[in-house]
Formats: sequence, C-alpha cells, structure tokens
Amino acid sequence: MTDDHMLAPVSAALTDATKAAILDSILDGLVTIDESGAIVDFNSTAEAIFGHERSVVIGRSVEELLVPPELRPAHVDGLRRYLMEGSPHIIGRRTETEAVRADGQRFPIEITLIETDREGRRLFTGVLRDISDRRQLERDLINIAYFDPLTGLANRALLLRYITDAMEASRAYTLAVIDIDRFFNIRNSFGHVFAEELLQGLAQGLAMHLGPADRLARIGNQVFALMFDGVLPTDAVERRMEALSATVRSAITRSGSPVFLTASIGVAPVSEQHEHADDILRDAEIATSKAKDGGGNRFVCFTSAMHSRLIDQVRIEHNLRQALECEDQLWVAYQPIVELVTGHLAGFEALVRWQHPERGNIPPSDFITIAEETGLIVSLGKWVLERACRQLMEWQDIREPGWAPLFMSVNLSPRQLDESCCIDEVRAILKRTGVEPTWLKMEITESAVMNKAEESIVLLQELKRLGVRLSIDDFGTGYSSLSYLHKFPVDSLKVDRSFVIALHQSEENRAIVRIIVDLARLLGFDVVAEGIETAADANLLRALACDYGQGYFYSKPVTPKAAEALVRGRLPWLDRSDY
Repeated sequence: MTDDHMLAPVSAALTDATKAAILDSILDGLVTIDESGAIVDFNSTAEAIFGHERSVVIGRSVEELLVPPELRPAHVDGLRRYLMEGSPHIIGRRTETEAVRADGQRFPIEITLIETDREGRRLFTGVLRDISDRRQLERDLINIAYFDPLTGLANRALLLRYITDAMEASRAYTLAVIDIDRFFNIRNSFGHVFAEELLQGLAQGLAMHLGPADRLARIGNQVFALMFDGVLPTDAVERRMEALSATVRSAITRSGSPVFLTASIGVAPVSEQHEHADDILRDAEIATSKAKDGGGNRFVCFTSAMHSRLIDQVRIEHNLRQALECEDQLWVAYQPIVELVTGHLAGFEALVRWQHPERGNIPPSDFITIAEETGLIVSLGKWVLERACRQLMEWQDIREPGWAPLFMSVNLSPRQLDESCCIDEVRAILKRTGVEPTWLKMEITESAVMNKAEESIVLLQELKRLGVRLSIDDFGTGYSSLSYLHKFPVDSLKVDRSFVIALHQSEENRAIVRIIVDLARLLGFDVVAEGIETAADANLLRALACDYGQGYFYSKPVTPKAAEALVRGRLPWLDRSDY
C-alpha cells in the first residue's frame, strides 16, 4: 500500500473538519435547509443568534423554529414556487425580515439565500445577521433628527415634513407659532432646570388642544408650533388662540410650581401662495415677531404686507452694510443746542443720515431699528462718533477767541453698551481726533440704562473716567428709580419732546417739567429740552430754569456746511422778533 493511499482518508477527514471550523468561525449565522425546509446545517453563530443548539434543530422545520407565524405561509410559498419555477429573485438578494428566537422573542435579521448542490441534493443556505443594533441606531438617529429630546415633541424638521405631507395631499390647515414672552429672563432668574420643567409642562398643556389630525412641535428654545387641521374662520382662530394663551398663562412646572407666562402667537393659514413648507412656517413666524414687537401677550394673523415689510427690512440691512463699507452714502447732520438764557450756541447733536443712490433719503426711523436688531448699530455708532469728533475739532479752531468751546452730543445705543470694547473705542477716537473729553457728551436713553442698571453704572463710570460728559436721553418716558438715578455719574437730563409739546396743554404738564428741572438741580445735573417748536416753548422753558434747548424753533438738523455758519456766530433765531 502506497503512502498516498494511506493518506487519502485522513486528507478527507481534515477537509471536513476544516470546513466545519471555517463555518463556525464565520461571524454571520449560517442556516442550511433542504427542499422540504428541514434544517441540515446550523453553525455556532446561528446558535448564538437564535438560542438553539445545533443538535436540537437539525432535521426540524425551519419555518416552525425560526420564522414568525404570520410569515410562515409566505416562506413556504416562496420556496415552493422557486423549486417549481426557478424564479431567481430570492437567491442572492439581501433582504430584511423578522425571525424568532428560542425564547419567542422576535428580532430583525438581514438574510441572503444561496443555493448549493451536495451529493445531488438541492440545499439552500441563509447567510444572516442580527440587525437589532442597526435598527436601534436607526431609531436613535430618527429621534435625534426629528424629535425634541426635552419634550418628546416633533422638532422643526418633522413639522416641515408634516406640512409637506399635508401640501402634497392638498389638505388645508392653519399654523400657529407660539413664542413664550421674556422666557430668557425666567431662565436666568430661576435656572435651567426650572426652565426645562416649565417647557415640559407647557408641552403637556398645549397637547391638550390637539384634535385627531392636529400636530404639535417644539421648533425653538421657547417656541412651539401647532398645526390645526383645516383653515379656521376668524372667530374660531380667536377662540383657539385665547385657549392657547390661557394655557400658557396657567403654566406650571412638572413639579407643580406655578409661574405667570404670556405668549406672542402668530397665525397663518395655508394658501396658494405657499409653494413650500418653509413658506407657511415663515409667515407664521413673521406674524409671531409682529405680536412680540407689539409688546407680546397677543396673537397676530399674518398678512402679505408683513412679508413685504420684512423683505424691505432685509434689503435695508444689506444696503446698510454696503453703505458702511463705502461710506459715501452716510453723512452726519448737526442740530444746534442753544443756551436758553442767552440764545448762544452751546453745541450740537450729531444725527446720522442716509442718502441712498436709488431710494433717496431713508429716514432714520426706517434703518436705526434694523441696525439695532442686526448689531450694525455698533459699527454705525462708531462711525458717527469719529465723524462728529473730527468735525468738532474743525469747528473749535474757527470759533472766535474767548467764546466757550462747543460740545458734541452723540447717541450711545444699548447694543454699544453691551460691547466690551466700547470704552477702548471711545478712548481711541478721542486720541485720534484730538477732541478734549469734556467736549464730548454721550447720550444714553433712560430705558437703556435702566434695563441693566447695575451694568450701566459700571460702564458709565468707566466712560466718566475718560473725562467725557454723559446725558440721559428721553428722560421721563422710562422708569428711572431714584435709588439708581443718583448713582449714575451723568451730567445732564434731556427732557423728552413729548413733555415739551404738552407744556401749554395743562398746568400738570408744566409741573412735570418743573419737577424734572428741580430733580436735576438736586442731583447736580443740567437740563436739555428737545422738541422746542415755538417762541412760547422757549420762553416757558427759560422761566422753568431749563439750561439748554434744541428744536425746529432754532434749527432743524443741518449739513456740516450750514452748521459752520452757526459756529461762526451767525445765529438766525437771535434776529427774530418773537425770540
């Protein structure tokens, strides 16, 4: 007997063992069945996946052991048709389905069928893997992508899908966007945990208003959206919005703590003009902003004029950015401030103007608010301050010897107050222009300083250390507390024009101005009255011992060239018979 003959059985045995080892080392489960559906092979990975031992499953029906009951007829029918017709679509094709473990638990699997021939037998091997982790990951990703983690509500992306589905189905609906007023104040006062509990409580309360086909989403930090089925008539909108407002007002946290809230609500029904889901959501948010701009605690229905106004604001913002870059459209007008007793020129207020090459003169009321909202007011304010200081230096040089130096009043916006570099910029401009700090008077509105009283005191003190003079603008229209007012290191109070206009209407109005003047005297401030329109206004303010005044009675804001004539001493109001 040759050596080769002796080794043949051993070689065959090793081949079988090697094959079994390879099958068991494969990370995928392998389940092989014959034409009757009986299991003939079951590797160790399949044992781990299904919880069955190989010795138990061999020879048993695969559909009875591994296939869920409702899927068994389809499995048997598919195998039968393949054996009869040879339809190839089930072989080599990766599909996802469900299977059953030994403990009866169902789970998702991915399976690919392979047909083999072994000793004349047609066998079918399923290469399969448990995709439970993949499905869970998919669910997690869906939750992250489409649901708010705090409230469990749909998020903005899912709301847009809801809207898109409704539009594709030509289903009418009404969208309401609910923005909680002053929510950041609540969060900053009571902390994030309290605020999150409040939002969760609000989500539960708002969900009570949902009909069967309605949808609720959280689309911003303190912003919810309610998608009502159908286009609601006006009276129904009013009832629904009042109900939502009442829910917000009666909000409590999950722990039961009450807190008083109000909401700004914008409402927009779907229309033919809405081509995309973003369009209707945009309109509802525009209406919400309108409600918030009106003081909050109200609802506003969208109109096309609102959208036109928004487009115009965006255009103004874009054009203003360009104007700040090229600097050939913006200019500074100067309104004289007069010493009331003598009528002499005391200084000017610098007021920005915008001459657009296509739109002409754009009123400050049309662009200052936009500049405030977008933060452009910081660059704009810096530009005005530098221009005004340079102009002041030129005018001081042409004043007659012995005349008192002029001062320049420049407005300081609330956004500039928030800038950490504000002090450094003022210091740098004074140095570049050579202006004496005492010639510069910076005006801050009463509401701006009182909104952040403590922070304002610190900033004003730093400005005061530079040597500049400070004035509270629009005094009397805000809510100054005397406990704070005496702490502000200011030099002037500026009486709002509304009080000046009303001087002749009643003794009560005159008493208000008298009180402001007396208060200023007590605190060591001087008083500037703005909005003086007539000689009678000027005479009465002089009688009330007001120090300075400005208004159309003296002069409207004028160009630098026209202002130069005033600087040289040509004061037309002194020549008038009614002065």
